[in-house]
Amino acid sequence: MSSLLLLPLFAQAAPKAAGTPWDRPELLTATLAIAGALLAGGVVVYLVDRWRKGGTSTADAAAEMTGFRGMLERGEITEEEYARLRGKAATKMKGAPPTSPVSPDAAAAPPTPPVPGPLPDDYFDDPQPPPPPT
Repeated sequence: MSSLLLLPLFAQAAPKAAGTPWDRPELLTATLAIAGALLAGGVVVYLVDRWRKGGTSTADAAAEMTGFRGMLERGEITEEEYARLRGKAATKMKGAPPTSPVSPDAAAAPPTPPVPGPLPDDYFDDPQPPPPPT
């Protein structure tokens, strides 16, 4: 008899099917909000990257050259520095890749000494083969 009393507990109806997302507008709204935020973030990243990579205009380069000329006249930079800066500004105006000319003084300068480190100088050298027996 006790099993008959428990039968109604196990005879409950099966849970309803979840249905479609259209039945739950809060789920659809949240999904669209996340997709919109991701799209807006992508647009912002694209615009910032485009702005960052944007080149200087010819007017900006010309103003830069005028500033360099004034620095030269005031004695803030040397003729050599002015020539180097003028070359950089010219490449910006032309849109060509910058080149680094080697000055005669730099070519004749002695190499800089190595920075001392924790290992001996010959640590990474290949071992020398033993001399042949004579």
